[in-house]
Amino acid sequence: MKRLIYIIALILAASATGTMQAVTDKEMEQARVIATQAYLRYANDGSGYLDDLHPKTMAELERSLKPKEKENIKAFKAISLPGDYKSWDKTKLVDFWTKAFSTKGLIDKGRIGRKRAGSRINAMTIAAPAKPEAPKEEKTTPASSPEKKGVQAATEAKAPATTAAVSPAPADSMAAAANEAELKAMQALEDEDPINKAQNHTWIYTVILIILVGVVVALVIFASNVMKKNGARPAMQPTDAVPSEIPPTDQRAAAMEANSLREKFAARLTEKNKEVATLNRKVEELASANSALQGKVETLTSENATLRARLSDALRKEAELEKAVSLAAVQPAVAQHDTAPAQPSRQTAPQASSQQPARQGTPLRTIYLGRANSKGIFVRADRSLNVGNSVFRLDTTDGYAGSFRVVDDPTVWDMAMLTPRESLAGACVSPDLDNTDGKEKIVNDSSGTAVFEGGCWKVIRKAKIHYE
Repeated sequence: MKRLIYIIALILAASATGTMQAVTDKEMEQARVIATQAYLRYANDGSGYLDDLHPKTMAELERSLKPKEKENIKAFKAISLPGDYKSWDKTKLVDFWTKAFSTKGLIDKGRIGRKRAGSRINAMTIAAPAKPEAPKEEKTTPASSPEKKGVQAATEAKAPATTAAVSPAPADSMAAAANEAELKAMQALEDEDPINKAQNHTWIYTVILIILVGVVVALVIFASNVMKKNGARPAMQPTDAVPSEIPPTDQRAAAMEANSLREKFAARLTEKNKEVATLNRKVEELASANSALQGKVETLTSENATLRARLSDALRKEAELEKAVSLAAVQPAVAQHDTAPAQPSRQTAPQASSQQPARQGTPLRTIYLGRANSKGIFVRADRSLNVGNSVFRLDTTDGYAGSFRVVDDPTVWDMAMLTPRESLAGACVSPDLDNTDGKEKIVNDSSGTAVFEGGCWKVIRKAKIHYE
């Protein structure tokens, strides 16, 4: 009984889907717009704005296009429309527009839109065509009507005999019965007046539907009887009966293959997990080593700063001691000079003559400068050497221009070569300024020139140096 109901439902669904459909002008225009939009979207990578458009006609689509798409649409618009499309169903409509993408002259990238166009056109709703009206026949005179009825009665009387002789299939019987019912309904419509014809349309359609349902039920009963007699199984079987048709040997082979694949996958997964664990351990070790190195760098940096401070203090104290020693050595010499006997006049005269040019000339003034910044301006100036801050020695006679060079002092060399780019690059040039490894001395190849401008000394020409 369940199978019978299932077959009845299938036949009714088939009869429902068998309703003829036809493409109207509006539907053809909509399908053309869908296909054109899909072609333009794939023909140009920069046409993503088309995804947000929902035009109904080609005119609406063309108004929204950019210049590139207006150029690409020309080839697709050249596709001509067949004249018999009004008799098409949805399948023919989809087939026509998907094949249109193979037309010569289209951009190859745009042909990719075939699938999108087919799916969207297939989702359209194609309206059923209006049933054509039966041609109106001229009414015969009352005298001729009985003759016509007699001919129809003779034809109907001959039809059963012919059917019995030929023994058509049940499907042919159903079609013949449906056609006969439709002919009778049309004949009844022709015999009625136009007003009655309009009023009885619903009744005629109801009669036709009842006849078709009766034919379907008869076919179902006939099919059920045939299956019972032949012992045949229905064409459609439950899905759970399909695996039983597979031979046991094939089932075992498939199960063994599936188990083998699962084992291989599990082994591969285990191997990859081990590799990942090993890499994670290495990453952790490297991270810990990096942390340790960073700690050492911080420690060394702090120690370096401390040593620099101590070195600066030591150099300052040394300079103070040297100054004190020099003052102590000068005082006895002055005292001895005061107590020394006067020299003969013939000896003092030459000395006076030798010192006279120095007194007549302009005195030379020495200034100790710090590093020069990126603008070539020295950041500080001192009258005496300031260890830790002074880098250059400038000699000037007028206080407005002078020549400078790196101070000839080992302490200044060491401090400058620790940071050559910061200490020397602003006022010096060198073949390899940053290569100070193993170097102990800065040699001045030529002096630089500086001027006093805006309250500070500024580099005009850099000094040339090299390391030894």
